[in-house]
Amino acid sequence: MIDFLLGSLGILVTVPLLAWIMVYWITRKITRQQKRSFMVATDVTTFFLIISVMVILYTIWENTFLWPIVILILLIVISITVLYWKRDEDIGLSKIMKTAWRLNFLLFSSGYLVLCLYGLVIRVMALN
Repeated sequence: MIDFLLGSLGILVTVPLLAWIMVYWITRKITRQQKRSFMVATDVTTFFLIISVMVILYTIWENTFLWPIVILILLIVISITVLYWKRDEDIGLSKIMKTAWRLNFLLFSSGYLVLCLYGLVIRVMALN
């Protein structure tokens, strides 16, 4: 059973789009709300994207880049906090974290695509 769970987790980290589809489908069946299901799937998949980008970075350059990723996430949270503070002067922690987390989804999904293409090109070039 442990092997099955670890294998499933490995697949979801390797292919985060599959994680998004699975979470969306399950939450859509439970809630019957398209927008809510989309947002929940996005929130869950962000975690898998961050781990996936770290794995790809390690595969390409043999370095985890953990601290730059943590610093990047913190900078995003700080930037959004300052923007909300300048705009509304009322800082809602849940709103800030939700916005930062979804911005991280966009950033890391873009990074995932770019790094996958880069890694693919590098491996094909190495074959020649």
